[in-house]
Amino acid sequence: MTAGKLRHRGPAAPAPFAARWRELAACRGADLGLFFPGRGESAEPARRVCAACPVRQPCLDYALGNAITDGIWGGLTERERRPLRTPRLRAARRERDRAIAAADVGGHAKELIGRSFGLSRTSVTRIVRNETDLGRLG
Repeated sequence: MTAGKLRHRGPAAPAPFAARWRELAACRGADLGLFFPGRGESAEPARRVCAACPVRQPCLDYALGNAITDGIWGGLTERERRPLRTPRLRAARRERDRAIAAADVGGHAKELIGRSFGLSRTSVTRIVRNETDLGRLG
């Protein structure tokens, strides 16, 4: 038996500052080509702009949160952002898996849970089993 319609909640609405970080960026109005150097070209001109930017961290967070792999964001190249992305993805997956396991414990059908999270029933079953094996439920 399942309870009402299950919906995965996204992140809370951004704070006013977070929503307008682009308006405050030092790169606003700059040549975008500067932030997307070609192979063998230096990222230093973009880094100089980023060094004086008051919203460098929100810019970097945006790139990491949206899995942007091209360009200079928050003063870092894709190669420099790559190690920062992995822990963030792991944390997001852990949070998702806990929510899936909680929905299962709450009596929701695996098919419904899967639809809510964009996963197959098989994936939901695997996640619930792993969460149970790791003792995270309870």
